[in-house]
Amino acid sequence: MATTEVGSPDVACTVPAARRGLRRRGSRAAPAVLLLAAAAAAQTAWSAESVWVAPARRGHGLVAMRATSTSFEGKVAAKLGPYKAGAITAKDIPSPEVDAKIIDAALVKKKATTTKFERINFTGSGAKLGHTVVIEMEAKRGEGHPQRGAPIPGTKMKGYQLELKESQPDPWRQFVAAIIKAGMGQMESKTFPVSFPADYKKADFAGTTVDFTVLVLEIGELRPVAPDARPEAEQRAELEAELRQQAQLRTHTAIDVQIRAALLESSEVDTDAKTKSVSWAKFGDESEKSLKWTCILEEVSRNEGVPFDKVQDFLREQAIVQYAAR
Repeated sequence: MATTEVGSPDVACTVPAARRGLRRRGSRAAPAVLLLAAAAAAQTAWSAESVWVAPARRGHGLVAMRATSTSFEGKVAAKLGPYKAGAITAKDIPSPEVDAKIIDAALVKKKATTTKFERINFTGSGAKLGHTVVIEMEAKRGEGHPQRGAPIPGTKMKGYQLELKESQPDPWRQFVAAIIKAGMGQMESKTFPVSFPADYKKADFAGTTVDFTVLVLEIGELRPVAPDARPEAEQRAELEAELRQQAQLRTHTAIDVQIRAALLESSEVDTDAKTKSVSWAKFGDESEKSLKWTCILEEVSRNEGVPFDKVQDFLREQAIVQYAAR
């Protein structure tokens, strides 16, 4: 994919980078080709010697030829806020370290695991007995409660695996019945009442009816897992590497979120020329933020001579990181 610029040589955001940013976030994000359309719509502002070639398909990619004019009025100008030598502080960041107890617990859990979830892409009539569903759910006060419809704190859950079997204890048996009766499919949401007995262990639920909204994220089956016959030390080392990688990813993500917020607030990026020139497209707030953030990263890349895909690593190195207490 060519990384040629649209606009004058000092334009601050190249089309491929903008495409990456716009496709990354939000259902309202306009395709990057809209930016090309914006440039084409504004070509009357280009001088006579400008060169503009509309996107042409070459293999599997789009190729945009660079315009040589310095008079294009639709360029994106970026003025960066401070980001070097500790100018940004990321606070309460989760530590990348992994405690030995966590590794030991993961090993115990691995040894006790006898099945694994395998997704089924096509289920015909939806979830049925014998399947396992991965669900997201939240509860609200149900019929007969003075605060009916109010969310119940602590009931929001995502990624819970529920086996659809008749032997499930209450209240899960009611979930199974409701999901099967509705024939719920993947990414389908339903709300249904669940009644709790008077002697239920959680007093807040005992003797009440609660409305649960359940979203089925995945439908699959639990398949047997063969025991791992490798030496325990080898299994532990593998788990430790996986857990450290996950912890590092959490740490980096938390730092990146705060760096992004700081630079979006402190930097000046004029995206109006691009978004307003494509008036028939809808740019939501997140789409514009994504475009602005991509242009900021491009500008840092240019200023520091850092490859685009290494810019966030560079920004992390420049930031002061304060880890959360463990």
